[in-house]
Amino acid sequence: MNDRRFFKPLLTLLALVLLVGVNFAQRQLTAERTRLKLTRVEADQSMPPAMAFTAVALGGFRGLVSNALWIRLNDLQLDEKYFEMVQLSDWITKMQPHFVAVWVHQAWNLSYNISVKFPDPNDRWFWVNRGIELLRDEALKYNPNETLIYRELAWHFQHKMGANLDNAHMTYKREWARQMTEVFGSQSKPNWEELLSPQTDEARLRTKLLREKYKMDPKLAREVDEQYGPLEWRLPETHAVYWASLGLKNSKAEQLITLRRVIYQSMQLAAQRGRLIYNPVDKFFEFGPNLVAIPMANEGYEQMQGGDPANLDNIKNAHANFLKQAITDLYLHNREQDAARWHDYLGKKYVGRYTKPGQTVTEFVLERYKELMDLGKDKVQSAIEGMFMRHFYELAIGEDDRAQGYVRLIREIHREYAKKVERSERDRVDLPPLATLRKLVLDRLVDAPAGEGWNPQMRLQLLTALNLPVPKNAPWLTAPATGTAVAQAGTNRPSTYIPPSVDLNMPETNLKLGKEFLAKNKQQADIVERPSGLQYRVVTAGSGKLPTEKSKVRVHYTGKVIDKKTLQPGGIFDSSYEKNLPAEFDVTGVIKGWTEALLLMPKGSKWQLFIPHYLAYGERGSPPGIGPNEVLYFEIELLDILGK
Repeated sequence: MNDRRFFKPLLTLLALVLLVGVNFAQRQLTAERTRLKLTRVEADQSMPPAMAFTAVALGGFRGLVSNALWIRLNDLQLDEKYFEMVQLSDWITKMQPHFVAVWVHQAWNLSYNISVKFPDPNDRWFWVNRGIELLRDEALKYNPNETLIYRELAWHFQHKMGANLDNAHMTYKREWARQMTEVFGSQSKPNWEELLSPQTDEARLRTKLLREKYKMDPKLAREVDEQYGPLEWRLPETHAVYWASLGLKNSKAEQLITLRRVIYQSMQLAAQRGRLIYNPVDKFFEFGPNLVAIPMANEGYEQMQGGDPANLDNIKNAHANFLKQAITDLYLHNREQDAARWHDYLGKKYVGRYTKPGQTVTEFVLERYKELMDLGKDKVQSAIEGMFMRHFYELAIGEDDRAQGYVRLIREIHREYAKKVERSERDRVDLPPLATLRKLVLDRLVDAPAGEGWNPQMRLQLLTALNLPVPKNAPWLTAPATGTAVAQAGTNRPSTYIPPSVDLNMPETNLKLGKEFLAKNKQQADIVERPSGLQYRVVTAGSGKLPTEKSKVRVHYTGKVIDKKTLQPGGIFDSSYEKNLPAEFDVTGVIKGWTEALLLMPKGSKWQLFIPHYLAYGERGSPPGIGPNEVLYFEIELLDILGK
């Protein structure tokens, strides 16, 4: 009986203890769920109703639904049904919006795994861009303070787009450069004041595009540029720096070293190839060192050495290799004093490892080419001829510092090789004089038949840069003139027209006069100005169909520059009428101003175009006929539409 008397109170006490224990356990579980972000069950508006109901109503059982979707996603990928995967990926991420690993995996899968299944580079770009959008537009919206998402987004720019491990990497870079040109302009330095406080419709449109489409803050972009730059905002590694910098501002204290490494590594890339070098004739760009970025990249290495002792030896090796390349790049850009300063820094930083006592910077650079000296006369001569070829190319596209840097290196290699063989049989191993080698390469470039070697416009630009006369009987002059509005015409019919030379030293004057001309010209009642700045006058309104971007057209045209005294269309630099030969070309194969106008012109139209420099040949111009920042006038007659 006594036992029964205490039985119920003991059970009651036990129940109370268990309830208290449950209370403490529940608090811990709730805290853990909050830490893991498992407590939010909001549905996304893009989900179909059944999916939205499942996401909210099932609560914790959403995991089962997510598992089923993951299995289905894997099946679709195995069946190569990639486009169906996009929507499914969207639902999975939004059913688990605060699981960082889900976003990272899906973006990586789209950009790295699926993209390489497509042989066409443009198809690959679609998937890479989709991976970037998933992280930038969606993942950060739900997880604005997550370090890993910022790091992964920056890595897409630095590695997937910026590196050369993907066969389509140049397509990614070209497409990104095109998109960023629409926002930041065609100059290497953006107009930050215009982006921060836009005063024109065009500027407001560009700022809106930057904020809404690319989710970037122009104020932060300027801060990044001031801290690490000036940077080239048309290149992907600059955007890696931007997103890593934003992550440093927004993320938690832990794991920030991963974002700092992205910045250091991207700055190294910027120093090595962070400058766009545009070839205005052949319409492509290549990369050159951004020498301004060398100090910041070096600082990154210094900080990495202090913050990552476990990998100190690897960081030091990478740092030394970076410095050796930086010294060589500075030397090749005719900046010997800067190269000597970094050479001195390398010697003090790594005493006795990469430099020698009393060594000059020239001797250091030549040491990097030492193996070349041991390859024999023929290979040394071939290498020198290749450097002369590069020298002439840099001259033709206006990269004078690099051109002179190659001449300096050629002279030193020639001198060192002469010392090496001075006691040998002179006639057998001697190199020809540099003047002979230079003339050999120049003649090879200028005298090559039409269709071989450089195109006619590049040859003309080289001759202009060298202040040499144009050989009027050269066979390549019968090829169509390139670098003008019909640069991409693709016709092989003859033309002997040679554009007049222009003064290439008036970029600021041309810019000022061009703005004055366009401002005055648009006041005329019959002038139409487009949002892009293109102006036109309809001379004859055609009644035929409109070209499309896939069309090929036949036109007659006359092109003029603006006379600087009268501010009226002046000297002709190109004319199909003078050649008595209509031009045929793709609508998208010409300067932007032409393409924009042609898409608006019915067949049979005759228009006058007034094209701002940024829709024509920009700050470089197209010598010898078109100067830097020139506004161009064209009279175009659309004779026929040949394609679709």
